[in-house]
Amino acid sequence: MLNFRHFLLLMALVLAASAAHAQEEEGARKRSRIIDDSTKQVYGPTTSRYYYEEDVFYNRERFHVMDTLIKNFHRYSYTESNAYLYQDLGVIGTSLRPIFYHSPNTIGARSGMDTYQLIWDTEEVRYFDTKSPYSNMHVILGGGGRSMTRVNFSRNINPRWNFGMVYRGLFIDKQIQRRNKGDRVARGIYYHFYTAYQNKDSTYRLMANIRRNYHQVDEFGGVRFTTDDEIQLEDYFRNNIQPNLISAESNELRQQIHLFHQYTFARGFQVYHQLDRDKQKSRFVDVISQEPENYWQYVRTEADSTNDLITFRTLRNEAGIKGNLLKLFYNGYAAFRNYEVAYNNNIPSPRKDRTGVETFVGGRMSLQLDSLTAVTGTAELMPIEGNYRIEGRIRTKWFEATGRQMRYTPAFAQLNYAGNHHEWAVDFDNPVSTELNGYIHYRSSWLNISPGVTLTRLRNFIFFRQFDFPATEQQIFPSQAANNIYTTPELRLSITMLRHIQLSSRILYTRILENNDNALQIPELMVNTQLSYENIFFNGNLDMHAGVDLHWQSDYTALGYNPAIRQFYVQNTFVNPAFPLVDVFFNAKIKRGRIFIKYNNLLQAFTNSGYLPTPGYPGQRNIIDFGFDWSFYD
Repeated sequence: MLNFRHFLLLMALVLAASAAHAQEEEGARKRSRIIDDSTKQVYGPTTSRYYYEEDVFYNRERFHVMDTLIKNFHRYSYTESNAYLYQDLGVIGTSLRPIFYHSPNTIGARSGMDTYQLIWDTEEVRYFDTKSPYSNMHVILGGGGRSMTRVNFSRNINPRWNFGMVYRGLFIDKQIQRRNKGDRVARGIYYHFYTAYQNKDSTYRLMANIRRNYHQVDEFGGVRFTTDDEIQLEDYFRNNIQPNLISAESNELRQQIHLFHQYTFARGFQVYHQLDRDKQKSRFVDVISQEPENYWQYVRTEADSTNDLITFRTLRNEAGIKGNLLKLFYNGYAAFRNYEVAYNNNIPSPRKDRTGVETFVGGRMSLQLDSLTAVTGTAELMPIEGNYRIEGRIRTKWFEATGRQMRYTPAFAQLNYAGNHHEWAVDFDNPVSTELNGYIHYRSSWLNISPGVTLTRLRNFIFFRQFDFPATEQQIFPSQAANNIYTTPELRLSITMLRHIQLSSRILYTRILENNDNALQIPELMVNTQLSYENIFFNGNLDMHAGVDLHWQSDYTALGYNPAIRQFYVQNTFVNPAFPLVDVFFNAKIKRGRIFIKYNNLLQAFTNSGYLPTPGYPGQRNIIDFGFDWSFYD
């Protein structure tokens, strides 16, 4: 309860400071007009514009202006910024998986070590056209030693050549048995450098970037209970709870070099080449003698330590033609992709290294009828393996619909693995997924409503599951389910009352129609709701957005998590209870700066209980977060 009082006091202080600053700015602005009415600030959000590689590829003459909105500025964690459609381990920076099925980003070979994929894919590289040097600082100072930083810098070397960089730092302290400040559970350093160039008549354009991320997580294995008494939900949030693992760590290194360049012979005909070189190193280390005696059911070696490493490398070259014929964009391409996977550990067993070359052919089209109506489609085929991806989308003012079907190669982690605690070598049929979804839109000055539905069918679906084997044997293995089908009706609703009060909701109801081997574990009902007040004060000098966020999902048998293989798996012994998450927030913008204050998990301040996103892993406790964002244009 004390923390919540601190939150109310801090919010009051920020409101008072914001009002005072806005009044001071207004007075200063009036005085400055008296001194020199001709003085104006030339550079700002509209003079530092950016675009994406996709805009150039599809020949869209489109620039985006800087995001200065404050609505939902407080939603910064990976789960809440993705509408709680991901399951994590209760702490920012830990492993994540989509609750609903996500099709892979390639139909070819994959590593399968993708629980940090969302962290790697947090943002798409942006290329700038700046009239002056642009920099931005985004800082999150969360309670309990949780901080996230993002720094962006960009400038034009000349009108046709731009260069920039982005840095992200993630530093998250432990929730369980935190010894002192800086006792981290997750640490991550990400950066990328980018450049864009075009010649005088823009017939040749080049975009390139280099990305790197090193992510470390102390794998604590969830909460350990030593009593035989019945465990209640509030027991997971006691101050004296202990972790299962003491010295275990997983880390991942990601590196990527990307190059895209094109030459225009005419607007109707262009040639291009794209190169992507990727490297992923996934490691798990542990000192077995420091862990509870019975935590690891199966150990393959008598060595005191575990050091399992998987390295996955790819090199893809794509070349093709593209262009515009009136409103129709067309593209055709061929691509070659080399891959290599290597297993390195201290296990004296046969190596399962693999190398190979994949061939792709495909194309894309886009028909932009007007600013609100578009039809797009993609198709890709691997002629040798028989894999394919076909996707189409139509978007209008009143409705949108998407269809996708894929046949793809199983991931290496699903087929072959050799570690100190797990090993398998299996053959699976290539999975096939079909996804159909559509929405109807109605928008007015006070009501926006979009009902929709998604139908997903998974054939030969590969997943991990826990088997009921003796405790001294390995219990988690990959498995394949013949046929699984589920449908998710959805309602998105936004109601504006009295001009400034808004109620917005997103409700998803999932019905599993066929569930072979119980491979699908999805909550039946999921609700995200926000009640907020938004207004502008002091002649536009202070924008504010304040309110309450609510997230709730029904109880369900959530997937468990195994840190040694960094995989979520189907289990049938623990049901995650339903628990409402209530956050109170205040967002504000003063000139070029944005700030927020948020109180997380309000109900825990009164109930001493919380939510469990994953069996054995307590979620974020009630705590205060603060963050700010500031941009500089000169």
